[in-house]
Parts: sequence; C-alpha cells; structure tokens
Amino acid sequence: MNVLKCSVSWCMCFGLVAVLSVVPATAFAEGPADGLNDIFDYVLEDALQLSPGNHANHYLPSRVASSQRTIDALSNFIGTNVSSFPISSTATGLTFDFSSGVPVPVRTSAGPIFAERAKTLGRSKLNIGANVSYLNLSSVRGVNTEDITVNMFHQDVAGPGLGDLDFEFDYIQLDMNLDLDAVVFATYATYGITDRIDVGVAIPVVNVSMSASPWAQMNSYSYSKNGESDHYFGGTETDPILNIAVPDVDETATGLGDIAVRAKAHVLQGTSADVAGLIEARLPTGDEEKFLGTGDASIKLGAIVSGSYNGFNPHANLAYNIRTSDLDRNEIELTFGYDQKLGDKLTIAGEWIGAYEVGAEIEELQFPEPVHIGPDGSSGTATYVIPSTSIPSYSADHIINTSFGIKYTPQPNVLLLANLIFPINNGGLRSDVIPTVGVEFNL
Repeated sequence: MNVLKCSVSWCMCFGLVAVLSVVPATAFAEGPADGLNDIFDYVLEDALQLSPGNHANHYLPSRVASSQRTIDALSNFIGTNVSSFPISSTATGLTFDFSSGVPVPVRTSAGPIFAERAKTLGRSKLNIGANVSYLNLSSVRGVNTEDITVNMFHQDVAGPGLGDLDFEFDYIQLDMNLDLDAVVFATYATYGITDRIDVGVAIPVVNVSMSASPWAQMNSYSYSKNGESDHYFGGTETDPILNIAVPDVDETATGLGDIAVRAKAHVLQGTSADVAGLIEARLPTGDEEKFLGTGDASIKLGAIVSGSYNGFNPHANLAYNIRTSDLDRNEIELTFGYDQKLGDKLTIAGEWIGAYEVGAEIEELQFPEPVHIGPDGSSGTATYVIPSTSIPSYSADHIINTSFGIKYTPQPNVLLLANLIFPINNGGLRSDVIPTVGVEFNL
C-alpha cells in the first residue's frame, strides 16, 4: 500500500510538470495585462497623435487615471477568481467510529462538494484527486464585460473646472468589448496524519484568455459647435475622423497558479454534531502580471460544524481570510449546506457560499467619479455630467454563490463529481455559471 501511495504521488507531480512543459513559449511573451495597456496606448499615443499641435497630449493625464484604474481592477478581479479556485471536499464515504475505543467502519454519504465537514480521513489514509473548473468571466459588478466603457477627458488647461474653452468639452469614449475566460485544473492530495488530523495540498494550473475588439469615439463638442475639431483620429479639422476601430487584442497566459496548503483537526465528536478547525494558506506562486494569481499570500482560519440526521447531513463553515495584497480586503467566509446519500453510490449536495469583504475601502478599486463639464466648472454649474466608466464604483465586492452537485462512487475507493456554481449577487468579476468536474481516489 505504501508503495502504491508513493507511486500515485509521484505520478501527480510528473503530471503537473508535463502539463507545464507543453505550454507554448509564446503564451508567456505577453499577457492579458499587456493587452489592456496596448488598447489605451493605441488610442492615445498612436491614433490621437493626428490631432493638430499638442492637443493629443491633453488626454494623457486622463489616460493614466482611467486606464490604470481599469487595468488594476480587472487584474485584481481576475487574479482573485483564479486564486480562489474551488478545492473539492475530502471525504471517503467511509469513516470510523472510535467511541467504543475500537475503530468501527461506518458507511456515510460521500460528503459535500466544496464545503468541509468536520470528520477527517483517518490515520494513514490518503485522498488524491483532480478537478477542472471553467470560468466565463462575463460581468464586472453587474456590467457585461462586452459593455464596459471607459471615458477619457481633456486636461483642464484654462482655469479651474473643465468647460472654459470649447475643446475642453471633447472626450473620448472607449468601448472595450472584452471577453474573459479562465480554466483552472487542480490536482490535490490529503493525508491523515492521525485519526483526527489531516493535511493537504492543491496545485493549480491556470489558463487565462482575454480577447477584445475595442472601438473609440471622439465626442467632439468643438466640431458640432464650430465645424472644426481640435481632436480627431484622422482627416482634417474640418473633415475629421471621429470613430476608429482599435486593433483586436487576443492574449493568453498559462502557468502555475496559487498553490494551497491546508490542515484540518477534528476537535470534538458529539452525538449530534462534530466540530473541527481549519487553517489554509494560498501561496503567491501564480504570476500576477499574467493574471494567474494575486501576487500575494493569504491565510484562512476557520471552524467547521457538521452532523448527520437520518441520512441528512448538514454542515456549516465559518472562516476569516487574511489577504495581504494591497488590492484585496480581508474576508469573512460563510458556507452552509447539506449532502444526502441517495443510494449506495450516489450523493447529492447543495451549498450557499458567501465571501464578505471587511475593512477599509481600497482606493484603486474605486473608479473615478463622474466628470462635470460646463462653462464654469469651479462654481458647480455643469452642462454635462459624464461617467468615467460604466463600471459602478462599489464600496465592497461581496461574493455570494449557490452550488449544487453530485458525487458518484462506482467503486468504494473511486469517486466522480460534477457541480455547478451560480452567482447570487453582482459583486466583483463574475461568471454566469462555473461548472466543475473531478475524480478522486481513496487509498
């Protein structure tokens, strides 16, 4: 048995190395973050340079404010999504009752999908597995990624407040037309050190892809009023080109994500409920610049309560997640649900999964306020109020999901799982649905 365990562990390691070794070198030449930068660079440093004199440079301060906030926020949202990849709950479907002083095998359900129950694997037991999750990152704070717009405003060049001169009304609207996807393939193993303590590790390989077909429009007040535009992407002042298609962006990055290590201790076994403690760390092994991870470590401290009542097995997990990134707030995580055995081989599970941000707001994730443009901006009398971006500037990006899945055990030591996660709210960068499939072996 020990030889078998070692062999399987080595096979997992070699499999991971094999996956990483076949990643094309070109995937690392440039990443999605570089692609976002390229969009803004093209509009403001290439196309807009056709404007006469130094007018093009009047948008560079706005470019810094708008583009950097957008890039920072999307980078953080994507990195957090892939770093928080779901780890399947480790449950054998066969536990042992030690209340009589002698281990007695007890056949149970196969356990929850992503939540944890209090019972551990047992001394010298090994659980290994792999799952793959697909994330179609389709909305940011409720706005479809295809509908994200960023507006870039003219520099204030003539006194306080925009609008003292006609050309200060001119602003660029950039329609991003983004499509974001991620695939997380995770291999994991959990080993029972004692009858009440087990430890585990999960190693993800992440693929993130971003494509965009942006479109830029110069909203030229000066042209509509005077018949001459001081800002354009081609043509002349009296016959300007005010709309351009920005070159498409198609970037992919693949590599190692943020590795997770964890330990669980079964601290209390009762007649109606069991209690355990959990500690989990996410290591900053994923490349932040390629959206493969957050770039910073996090540590989670949690408590687990679970029970069994005539085949109905409720569970609740409460944890505090300490995140060290400057662009991440700490979180209180609450997961509760149930799993129920429907037969010798089938278990169903449903869960409510919530991550609630706490602590001070992060300025970099708050998008610039709407801009007032009028003849006397300093007095507060505005002719136009234009949003800086279509993405809301929320004070918190709580993540609330619901989950439903099944576990099937064709053999006592083999488990297959399938699960769907659905969003309940609009916080952060979200998928319409996150499907996960996986396989586990208990040795």
